[in-house]
Parts: sequence; structure tokens; C-alpha cells
Amino acid sequence: MKRVKRLFACLLALTMMLGLSATAFATETAEKVQTPANGGTVTFEKEYKLVGEGISPAETFEFNIAKAGVENGGVDAEKQDMPTVGTAAYAQNGATTAGNKKEVTVALPTYTSVGVYSYIITEKTGTTAGVAYDSKSVTMKVTAVDNNGTIEIAAVSFTKAGKKLADNEAAFNNTYTANKLSISKTVAGNLGDKSKYFDFTVTLTGKEGEEYSLPATITGGSDKSGKKENVAISGTTTFKLKHGDTITIENLPAGVSYKVEEATPSDYTMNATGQEGTMDAEAKTAAFTNTKTGDIDTGVYLDNLPYILVFAGVLAIAAVFIVRRRRSKTNYQKNIII
Repeated sequence: MKRVKRLFACLLALTMMLGLSATAFATETAEKVQTPANGGTVTFEKEYKLVGEGISPAETFEFNIAKAGVENGGVDAEKQDMPTVGTAAYAQNGATTAGNKKEVTVALPTYTSVGVYSYIITEKTGTTAGVAYDSKSVTMKVTAVDNNGTIEIAAVSFTKAGKKLADNEAAFNNTYTANKLSISKTVAGNLGDKSKYFDFTVTLTGKEGEEYSLPATITGGSDKSGKKENVAISGTTTFKLKHGDTITIENLPAGVSYKVEEATPSDYTMNATGQEGTMDAEAKTAAFTNTKTGDIDTGVYLDNLPYILVFAGVLAIAAVFIVRRRRSKTNYQKNIII
């Protein structure tokens, strides 16, 4: 019995040791720790996502790096050469809904003394409309050790918001947000002309200080025959719509404000929804309904209606009188025959 208990205790201890080892191994492999040569390079990832619907312009993301100090160092951090950080270049339409990741290279200096060197990496804020730049910094730590008189890099790690980054985790995250504006026309009423074109103007206003390197595009509308045309942001565009028509202005970056106006004829009543707003990740809709109603000409003038009613009443009374008289005459003749 004692042997069984001892065996069980040994198995339990072994299981716990294996479990702890597996946990430690999982933690270690999950973290992005690199061991380059002294004076070599390391990388971190950045991700570019599309939010909404649109085409992102070409964009090159740049970074700054600053010294944050050295621990257990044999040299003043200020005397040590600085690493240099590369860029992440994306072509037009580079932002994707799933996220487009690229590696950014950091060139390390040749370290001449042991120590744990810390650096703060930040992303430069650009001016491209619709792009959200990452304002959170990343800390890079370089551990330099002495291996038999040779300074080597034992580890390089990246930390963001107090958490070490995993192998597949992006250090910097950016989004491009855009969507479309649809403008529709409906004609209603018994006198509404559904073949008539109505004139519209849309005014787009970009955010001050932001750059719009790609134009928006407009499609739809029966007078355009579906042809796609460019639309200037921060300007006005005119177009025509008839009943059942819809035009769509695509690739409007977040922050662009719009105002849609119609030159409504005086004999129509116009009702509209969504004619003003500001673009974000959601698609926008401006709907215009023009109504024209009227009385149908039946040939009857309402001014003569009272006289017509009186005349109709007289005719009705006369008809009743004639019918009664005929009935009386018929009854009298029947009595004579009898």
C-alpha cells in the first residue's frame, strides 16, 4: 500500500513539473524575443486595416526612436550609438479588412559594454485623410552580455502597454476608414412626372490639415449611363436624377462632411432625409421624394355645383310624381273594367 502511495506521489509531482515546464515554454515561445548578432538587425510588425469600404491611398509609415536608459551597464547610455528604425510602405489599396502586416527593420549599433538598453519607439503622425495613426509607444529592450570577453546580444524584446509582444502581434496598428454616400430620387403624386430629371448639387468638405491624394468616385444615375467619374473633395458636383435613380459617391474618407441640395420646381413638394452629415465607417444615404398632386378635370365646375344639385333634385321629384300618376291612372282603369 505504501509503495502505491509513493508511486502516486511521484507521478503527481512529475505531472506538476511537466505542467509548469509546458506553461513556461508556452510563455517563452509566445513572446517575441530575438537574438541577433551584435550590430545586427531585429524586426517588429505593423498592421494596416480597412474599416468600412474604400481604397486606401499609398502610405509610408515612419517612426521615431529615443533612448530611455540603461540598466547594469558599464557605459553611459548617452555614449552608446543609437539604433535606427526603418519604414513601412504600403501601396494604394494596401489596407485590407483582414489587416495587412509588414515587418519594420531596426538596425542595432555595435554594443561595446554589457547592460540592458531601453528605447522608446513612436510612430510619426501623418496627415493622410481617413488614416488613424497609432499614438501608443513601444519599448524595445536590448540585453547585451559578456561571453568570454565578447559582447553579444542575448535578447531583444518589444513591450507595449506593459505587455511583451507575441511573435504574431503587431507593435503598431493603423486603420483607414472610408465609405460611400448614396443619393436616391422618388417621384410621387397623381401629377408627378416620373420621366422628369431633377437637378442636384453635392458639396464635399474635407477636414482642415488633412491631405486627400485620391479622389472620390461617382457612379449611377440614368443620365450618366453608369459611367464612373471622379469627384473632387472640398468642392461641389452637380448631377441629375429622375424617379428610381440612385447615384453613389464612393471612397469618402472619415471626417469628410457632405451636403446634398436639390433645385426643386415650385410645383413640387420636396421631402428629404439624410441630406447632411459627416462620413465615418458606415455608409450614408440621402433620400429625396418629390410629390405633385392635383384635382382631375372631370368637366364639372364646382362653382355651378349647387345649381346642378337643385336641378337634379327637381328632376328626381318630377320623376317620382310621374311614376305615381301613372300608377294612379292604371289603378283607375282597372276599377272601370271591373
